[in-house]
Amino acid sequence: MRRQHLSSRLALAILLAPSILLSQVNIRQALLAQKLDVQENVRVDLRLQPPAESPKSVVLAVVYSVLLPGMGDLYADHFQAGKYYVMADVGLWLTYAGFRVEAGWLKQDAQSFALQHSAASLAQKDAQYAVNVGNYSSVDAYNQAKLRNGEYDKLYDPRSSYAWSWDSDASRLAFKSRRTRSDEVLRNSEFVLGGLVLNRIVAALSAWRATALFNERVAAGSKVKMGLRVTGGLTGPPGIQLTLQKTF
Repeated sequence: MRRQHLSSRLALAILLAPSILLSQVNIRQALLAQKLDVQENVRVDLRLQPPAESPKSVVLAVVYSVLLPGMGDLYADHFQAGKYYVMADVGLWLTYAGFRVEAGWLKQDAQSFALQHSAASLAQKDAQYAVNVGNYSSVDAYNQAKLRNGEYDKLYDPRSSYAWSWDSDASRLAFKSRRTRSDEVLRNSEFVLGGLVLNRIVAALSAWRATALFNERVAAGSKVKMGLRVTGGLTGPPGIQLTLQKTF
């Protein structure tokens, strides 16, 4: 009886084995399909937010432009316009320095010429003295003219360092021309100073406008959304789908 019972169980196990194995295969395939289907529909959403920007000071931008034209635009992230103010400022300063150097050379040349041809020492004298040396042949001729006009307070002591006497009228005129040229170049440098001031005014207005526009953009704000989806599985080859969306 026991052997017959064992034989019956063995026969039943043999009969059920293929069904059990097939069920296990089906279960494993179903689990794999479910896993791949989950992978196919995986969606990862990432939010990329630009670094927070705060409004910028219009007053500070204007101050920067006054100190160095173009720096206010750089502060407001608008240097494509500010670079021209920087270049203009550099050019104007170089021009101003050139005029000042040239005026100094001309003045020194005129002083050396006057000392050589009239014994006039222009060092440490005011500008009016140089004008008088160029207009009169000698200190005596100058004093006589002032006496006739009653300008006694403008007389020079002929025995002091203010005395002069030209060796020829041609030398006097040559000195006068050199002195006049020196004064003209010096005045040109003053006009350049006016250009430097104007450049700062225009740059300050540009910086004010650029900063105002920057603050408007900051107030409006922006957001960038990125979507990342892993595709593939049983229905197609694996891959990644990336989407970007920007809202204002």
